[in-house]
Amino acid sequence: MGIMAVLSLLLLGTACGNNAKPAAAAEAVQTATVANGSATFTVTGLDCCLPSVIQNLISKVDGVSKVDIEPMGSKGKVTVSFDDKKTDLKQIQTSVTKYGFGVMGG
Repeated sequence: MGIMAVLSLLLLGTACGNNAKPAAAAEAVQTATVANGSATFTVTGLDCCLPSVIQNLISKVDGVSKVDIEPMGSKGKVTVSFDDKKTDLKQIQTSVTKYGFGVMGG
């Protein structure tokens, strides 16, 4: 990924995500739907960001093979497939919350 794309992700995540009231990642892990290397949870704070921003952040986590986002206004329902030997739901959700977006369980 080029430097401009990385800067765009950082700026979009900082500008938009910080407006969200993020839930603790640990709380979201308890209420998210997780089964067989797949998880579904909700990302909040998408008021002025494209869902592809979140998709790109999650895709960068080692072990993630597929990310689908269903936009729902300022939220997005995220379904992610991953290798549970390489990553876990907490790491995946942290890739989103560190940029100021919130996560809630499925």
